[in-house]
Amino acid sequence: MTHNYPHKQQTSQLDEPIMVVAESETFVAFDLWMDAQLADLVARWEHTAAPNAERAGLLSHRISQ
Repeated sequence: MTHNYPHKQQTSQLDEPIMVVAESETFVAFDLWMDAQLADLVARWEHTAAPNAERAGLLSHRISQ
């Protein structure tokens, strides 16, 4: 059972704002820079990881399938 309260304004989907998502050139440049920074960080510290750490990615891939 639904109630139509007199103080509640009826809205339609046409009243809702439309959001447009686009990546700016600045964000794309930052994203690429961040990927390079992360790759450098991983390369610098991967020798300290546990011996089977590389298997974690393989296991998570199997689980998600």
